[in-house]
Amino acid sequence: MRKVLFNLHLYGALIAGIFVAILGTTGGIIAFEPELDHLTHPHLFRVTPQGQPLSVAAMLQAASAAYRGQKIAYLRLPQDAEESAQFNVKGPRQVFMNPYTGAILGERDPVTALSYVHQFHQRLMLKNGAPITTTATAVLVFLVLSGVYLWWDLKRVTVKWNASARRIHFDLHNATGIYFALFLLVLGITGITVFYDGTVEQFLHRTAGTTKISRDTPSLLQAGAKPISPDQAVQVALAEIPGTRALMVMLPAGSKASYLVPLHFPEDLTPGGRSWVNVDQYSGKVLSAQNSRTAPMATRAIIW
Repeated sequence: MRKVLFNLHLYGALIAGIFVAILGTTGGIIAFEPELDHLTHPHLFRVTPQGQPLSVAAMLQAASAAYRGQKIAYLRLPQDAEESAQFNVKGPRQVFMNPYTGAILGERDPVTALSYVHQFHQRLMLKNGAPITTTATAVLVFLVLSGVYLWWDLKRVTVKWNASARRIHFDLHNATGIYFALFLLVLGITGITVFYDGTVEQFLHRTAGTTKISRDTPSLLQAGAKPISPDQAVQVALAEIPGTRALMVMLPAGSKASYLVPLHFPEDLTPGGRSWVNVDQYSGKVLSAQNSRTAPMATRAIIW
């Protein structure tokens, strides 16, 4: 049994090793994706504070004036006093705006070098590459579990530096493997879960008897009613889930659509946040909302 497991461990590592190395390298870059993007493009992301920023409506007005005839679907709001606002226009082009003056700082193709790294991490830049990376991740989990089993007899946690090169490499493999086993196991299991998160969440909801909160609830169309402003929609969302910060405003796509305001708690570790509010564009009422602190357990499990 031990010999079979040793061979599976060895050849599994040889086959999946290149994929695990790719996932590790690209994953390490993705972990700092926003910081790297800001660092390499300071002229697009950073501004000099000049008093109070413009209202959301004023920023959208400036965007429409700069790109006449273009449909502005959303506005990403600055997250600190020195950050720019962002929106997309047809092209597609990602546009950056000074939130204090409404001036356009620049634009770029939204598909950046970091976007390619992201795609490479998820699917190796292949249309159907996700199952390959997921399988490699599953092999990683097997390598960790089998490695712990194989390590157990000798339990080497140190390196004999005055031994042969082969022994030193063997000790290094054993010691580093056992020290990082738990971390690799967590990364592997959560990586697989991320690929199947929709299926896993549905299963957890069915098991618990709960349902996923809809985030595209339509507005109630009212004859002659005047739509509320995007600033009002943001205020309604912030009042619905106190303690959050508005990340962006997604404008209604039509007369029956609603505002969608993604929100961010201080403890959220993802740039996009996990909370949001749908606001009726006519009445200003909350149509649906997800609070990452109080969402159904199935949803919170995926967030974790």
